[in-house]
Amino acid sequence: MGRGQSACMLRQDSVDAPSSSALSGSASLHAEPRAAGVPAAERASQPGVVTRRTCGGSEWLCLGAGQRVLSEAPPESWARPAESGWELIKHNARREVWRAPLGGRVYYVKYYFARPWRDALNALVGRSAHRAEWTSGLYAARARLPAVSAIACTPRLQRMEASGQPGRWCAVLVTEGIEPVRPLSDFWLELMTDEDVGRCRRDVHQVIERLAELIARAHQSGFEHRDMHAANILVQTVAPGRYQTLFVDLQSARRGRYVDDGAVVRNLAQLNQWFRKHSTTGDRLRFLRAYLRRRDELEPVCDFGRRLGLDFGRLVRALARAARDHAGRLGVRRDHRTGRDGRYFARVRLSEGWRGAAMRTCKHPSPHSAASQLTLSREWWQSQFARPLQWFDPSVGESCKNSHSAQVRRAVLDLPEAGQLPVIIKRPLARNWQRRLVQLLTISRSRRAWSRGYALLNRDVPTARPLAVFERRWGPFVLDSLLVTEALPGALDLEQFLRRARAERTPTEWQALKRALLPLLVAHLRRLHERGFAHRDCKAGNILVAERPALKLLWIDLDGIRFVGRPTQHQQWRALVRLHLSLAEVPGLTRTDRVRFLQSYLAHFGVARAAWRRAWPALSSAASAKQRTLAARRAWKLKHYGRI
Repeated sequence: MGRGQSACMLRQDSVDAPSSSALSGSASLHAEPRAAGVPAAERASQPGVVTRRTCGGSEWLCLGAGQRVLSEAPPESWARPAESGWELIKHNARREVWRAPLGGRVYYVKYYFARPWRDALNALVGRSAHRAEWTSGLYAARARLPAVSAIACTPRLQRMEASGQPGRWCAVLVTEGIEPVRPLSDFWLELMTDEDVGRCRRDVHQVIERLAELIARAHQSGFEHRDMHAANILVQTVAPGRYQTLFVDLQSARRGRYVDDGAVVRNLAQLNQWFRKHSTTGDRLRFLRAYLRRRDELEPVCDFGRRLGLDFGRLVRALARAARDHAGRLGVRRDHRTGRDGRYFARVRLSEGWRGAAMRTCKHPSPHSAASQLTLSREWWQSQFARPLQWFDPSVGESCKNSHSAQVRRAVLDLPEAGQLPVIIKRPLARNWQRRLVQLLTISRSRRAWSRGYALLNRDVPTARPLAVFERRWGPFVLDSLLVTEALPGALDLEQFLRRARAERTPTEWQALKRALLPLLVAHLRRLHERGFAHRDCKAGNILVAERPALKLLWIDLDGIRFVGRPTQHQQWRALVRLHLSLAEVPGLTRTDRVRFLQSYLAHFGVARAAWRRAWPALSSAASAKQRTLAARRAWKLKHYGRI
């Protein structure tokens, strides 16, 4: 290390590790108005002084137990974690996390792999991921924020390959292990499975209180965790029925400044993204009340304490808007992954001009989707679809549809190791020269269905999972296309399911099924609209019913679905009319069932309780008009194509 670099490190040490006089409150990390947002009564004990140590040819910064860890661990173990018996916990293209038992204790070692041009830009502005997490950890310790403690780091270390050859350069951060501990997301889902209702509610309330206290203390201490999702908060059981929450992954934190109202709302909206799917509205409101109460308690004792400029009602409304905007931005980022090479998707090139994209693995597997639990390689997709049109040979698969607009086949793909994957392969067809011209010059129907399928999944709207899309191109022109989606064995569309259930079940079972299906259908349609989608062909035949492992509804045949941001009242009404009409001839569905569905769908905040009384005659009239339009359309198709 040169003299200039050493001097730079010394100056940085003075920032990261203040002297003992500074720790008593006379100085601060980032020129705060007072000392790091720490309550005055808690400033007696502070983190120790940062020291430097050379280990394995790398210069390390150490704090507290960091020197002992570097002394006890073999110097070569940092470059060879796998050969040292450490356990790989998490990995992606940018970083790895290893669990390392050292000296009778557990530590976590995070490797930040070098990205030359980006690291150079970060160096110009004085930013790096490992350095940001190190500094944030020190700040959290001084502010008495429960967080995983960093004890050592080095900006430059070269990993070694298993073959003994030099590997990638990386930065390393070592943190103390806290065990047993669980991510909040896993811990919460485990609580929800507790069959003791009273104990479950007590535990949920305890976790809510601890979480509210953690986040309120962070905000009042000038600390904003800008990647605050449920997996970046850990839960530790300190006694039966008593828990503690703490932060992890601090590299994106903003610290040493007041957290204003807008930042509070954005931060809480991040946390809401996961909890809106896995918690009740009552629990989320209870958390907000606890958060406001804890803020008020901490305001006079924290150096960055300030009163929130929003009362409870305004906070709820602001959070609802921010959560919707945050979910929209997150959905758009995830949508962009489907056409790129990466961890989850792969671009695939085949023979005869065919090319496309295919799923590699799924970040959030679903119990209803066997494909979401698989890892599939690019080479496997190329072997299965070496000749894409072979799947439409009558001897290969079962035909589901063979019309003027599409060919649809059922097929079974052999998995790489063992087992089979049932799929549906759809080949859109152009039924006239105008459609052929449109198909030639624009995005293919298969590509649109692929994009819409993942747009739905990325916004928590259930649909049959698209697995691959292939297009045969001649330059910029699309000559042919295929869409491969997962087939759910035993699943039927809603109309077929109801007809079969009515014929096979007893009257008591039939009534129980209708009571279970009604709220699912209401929620299914309402979620589609709340997530910003409109459906111009919302009929029972385009809703799939899966009974295992639990009753669930999924959208299929996505040609009629498009993302509009906020569906208009007319678009929502049109979907309601189409669904009502498609179920009109199903035996066993009474007028009372239809009225109950309409009541449930219209029953939400801001709608009068008797609104269904005015909507019912309009719905019946619109359904009759739609029936006449469909009859005329069928007659036209029969005349021009000889089939419907």
